[in-house]
Amino acid sequence: MTSSAPLRGETLADDYAHAGFGGSLVPGVRPALVLIDPARAYVDPASSLYAGVESSQAAMVELREAARAAGIPVYLTRVLYDDPEGNLGGLFFRKVPALLAFVAGNPLGDWAEGLEPGPGETVVTKHYPSAFAGTSFAASLAAKRIDTLLIAGWSTSGCVRATALDALQSGFVPVVVREAVGDRHSEPHESNLRDIQAKIGEVRQLAWVRDYLAGLAQQPH
Repeated sequence: MTSSAPLRGETLADDYAHAGFGGSLVPGVRPALVLIDPARAYVDPASSLYAGVESSQAAMVELREAARAAGIPVYLTRVLYDDPEGNLGGLFFRKVPALLAFVAGNPLGDWAEGLEPGPGETVVTKHYPSAFAGTSFAASLAAKRIDTLLIAGWSTSGCVRATALDALQSGFVPVVVREAVGDRHSEPHESNLRDIQAKIGEVRQLAWVRDYLAGLAQQPH
């Protein structure tokens, strides 16, 4: 049998507050944007990974335009395995057979429409959920003196959460952009956004992020 402690207060938010979760992190003045795995696999209805996340796809396009206008670094991650056995994916590849979509040559691993890397944007190739796992992403951010990571992409409960957690653990303020992330079901999407806000970083609306970036663009350098 499993059991859980009774809620302290009338709502889960009350319980989290009573427990001491839900502090705040202040975004800094040197942000970067990362678009997590904007792959065709998640928006092609013929794909087993299709997640119905087209609204977040459009929000990602809008967010990247705001990042470009503000002149901040933009990164895109992709999952790519060189061989059908996914040897570099280790146990992750074994646990999730759907990762076959990201073996080299599979068109489902291509960039979703409108989210192809642009000039000056950096592609981070990864083999695990987090953009930081086994990559030089943290070193690249540190070299640019980045203090804040704006996070968008797919999926909220998987690679987005993993990247947000590793951003926190690497010393970057994680800001997950609510409209620009998505998952295949609303329950893991919402529960993970709630948990990220409570324990990992900040979950902010796209409008807030646009204002934040516009404000940075107006500051003297």
